[in-house]
Amino acid sequence: MNLEQAFTGIKVLAVARVVAAPFAAYQLAMHGANVIRIEHPELGDSARTSGYPPTPFQEAKMGHNFVAYNANTRSVSLYINTPAGQEVFRRLAKNADVVIENLKGGTMARYGIGYDDLKKINPGIIFCSVTGYGQTGPKKSDAAIDGVVQAVSGMMSITGTPETGPLKTGSTIVDYATGYAAALAIVTALFQRSRTGVGQAIDVAMLETAITMMGGEVQRAINDNETPPLVGNASGKGGYVSDTYRCKDGYLAIAAGAPNRRKKLWQAMNATDIPQDPRFCNDTVVAKNLKALNEEITRRLSTKTAAEWEIVLNKAGIAAMEVLPLARAVHHPQLEHRNFFHRFEDTGDTGLPPFSVATAPYRLSASPATIHALPPRLGEHTDQVLAEHGYTVEEITRLHTEGIV
Repeated sequence: MNLEQAFTGIKVLAVARVVAAPFAAYQLAMHGANVIRIEHPELGDSARTSGYPPTPFQEAKMGHNFVAYNANTRSVSLYINTPAGQEVFRRLAKNADVVIENLKGGTMARYGIGYDDLKKINPGIIFCSVTGYGQTGPKKSDAAIDGVVQAVSGMMSITGTPETGPLKTGSTIVDYATGYAAALAIVTALFQRSRTGVGQAIDVAMLETAITMMGGEVQRAINDNETPPLVGNASGKGGYVSDTYRCKDGYLAIAAGAPNRRKKLWQAMNATDIPQDPRFCNDTVVAKNLKALNEEITRRLSTKTAAEWEIVLNKAGIAAMEVLPLARAVHHPQLEHRNFFHRFEDTGDTGLPPFSVATAPYRLSASPATIHALPPRLGEHTDQVLAEHGYTVEEITRLHTEGIV
């Protein structure tokens, strides 16, 4: 029998936009938290309309970047930049467990709804701020998005090839990693509160998250004052035959950097003559002839498709996978077997076609992450949430009339 979900009964107010902070809130929502998105009544989260070219999702203010990590949440439209809106927020926060926000540093405090303000009315509140550079330091007030954080963190400097120069990743990977970091920090604070009854402020920085994602490379840089070279798809960790190779059709990524793995590879490829070649017989000569080695491997791989080689090499115990376009990768049989995506079939109220969203990349045997509700339309739950917090019908009507919600 499944247990009650971990965060059932935990209320989260998310003044969150775009990726990192909403993604953190989504992790809690999948485990039962009551996540209430606080959105600008006119603009909403910009993720609702981002993306090009426009699709029916953007036109319905339910853009791909929004539906990806907002299932199970509710949306309240509220002008928190007004005194009346701030008073509403304080009323919602009085019995909340967590606030997640990623406004410009200091904005919530300027509105009178920062941590120091809220802990006076709710000593157990956990207040998580997500910014590019943190709440202190010379960059604390500067704007930041994923791409520029990849630049300043040095991540771009180790991505790419000598020919391309520095490159960012295809996805906003720092945003998502920061969301996970924020979720872990919140869970830690909730656990601490269960022991002490006291809440706390959390300061999460995208820059510091990016640095932690490059462990070995960062150690090389800070201890040896070296920036690792651009190696493209190669491993760059001292081994070879860890790269991406052209096949008869498609590309194949092979990770066979260790000697025992290369031995298996040569046997599986029927290429045991390669390590006998004077150009490739030991590490010293390979370093001088790596381009020739890669050309020889590519020539041998040209006899089969990448998909065919994947089967052959995996059977031989070698880590090798076809390079898939994303539109194929999301339908990989492994993902389908594990029901990684949740499919929304009944989407009539949104005006959208059926769609799928990713779930959690882990499995809890007793209290698994679940998806039970569509991502919310802008302001969809405003009246419902206000009523839950003691507002009468007349008071709710007045808030609408005065343009507060």
